[in-house]
Amino acid sequence: MPRAIDVNVRRAEIASAVRAVLERDGVDGVTMRNVAREFGSTTGLLTHAVPNRMALIHLALCVTVEEQIARADEVLRRHPTDIVGAIEEFLPIDAQRQAEMKIWLGFWAFAISDEGLHCEQRDRYRELRRRLAEQLRQLGVDRSDAVRASDHLIATTDGIAVAALFAPSHWTPGRQRRHQCGISGCGRR
Repeated sequence: MPRAIDVNVRRAEIASAVRAVLERDGVDGVTMRNVAREFGSTTGLLTHAVPNRMALIHLALCVTVEEQIARADEVLRRHPTDIVGAIEEFLPIDAQRQAEMKIWLGFWAFAISDEGLHCEQRDRYRELRRRLAEQLRQLGVDRSDAVRASDHLIATTDGIAVAALFAPSHWTPGRQRRHQCGISGCGRR
């Protein structure tokens, strides 16, 4: 009798294989064959879980977002005022987060021309802005200021993250942290 497969574990394993291929070979290297090889399976077996190349990157992004949000939520659970620490979970300050940002860039490339993915990304940003503004409101920030600050923090974080991938020697982890903290005006723990 075949063993039961934990779908969440399988999703995370496939996402990890996509990240490894993307890190090593770039977006063009994310093919069903390359990911199957990295995953240690056949292409046919992989297509039972993920039907095509776009779905591979989409799955990797969804798992990545879940992981990033869980880490950010954990920072805020431990230190409710550490907005910068939570946002830092989205900056490419180490190898893992650099790989995660590459997933974001790969997804954005598809989302620009695919209406469904475009809407999904728009909604993802809308939810992130809502959550961030809500956290700021819980800290006593006026509603309109919280909305403006969340827009500013998200745009700044995205800008730093993209710039850091292209100029890592300039956008060192320390510079990313200092810039994010200095722009946001939020205190550290």
